[in-house]
Amino acid sequence: MARSTTALATFVMAASLAVLGSACDNEVGRKCDLGIADPTASQAVVGSPSLDCQSKLCLKVPVDPAKAGMTPEGFVQLAPGTGMCTSTCESDSDCDKVPESPCVTGFTCGVAVTVGPFCCQKVCICKDYVVLPESGSLKTPATCDPGDARNACCNLDGRRGNDAYPNCPA
Repeated sequence: MARSTTALATFVMAASLAVLGSACDNEVGRKCDLGIADPTASQAVVGSPSLDCQSKLCLKVPVDPAKAGMTPEGFVQLAPGTGMCTSTCESDSDCDKVPESPCVTGFTCGVAVTVGPFCCQKVCICKDYVVLPESGSLKTPATCDPGDARNACCNLDGRRGNDAYPNCPA
């Protein structure tokens, strides 16, 4: 009888760890260190690799000037070298926040930066900082349209390994 109780306890413990592990797959919103002390206040910054985040991505976005004076109750501006853990996403449903997140209104999926190694990648962005259009979704910037040959972001389809984009190796 003791063996079956021990086996059951081991099974319950393993199942609990599996559930807890899967619940932490997308730790969006936890405070993280950007890796730079004083990023430009008016630009979004992606810090990577951020060891504070399971995704290794730490994001800081400025408050949209159109949102000035309209931040939600409880909003707290992050310190200069601090961001929030983010993750790549396809839709808002990929952006569940952790309970300890300082983000009050939750996250939306959108493009945060249009230059650098994370250009045109959709990531989870705290809604406290952006103004969402009536559609409820952030618009993809024109510079991220893969159909426009002038757009040279290496993350766009058809750019890597294409001789027309020499800065985008395969």
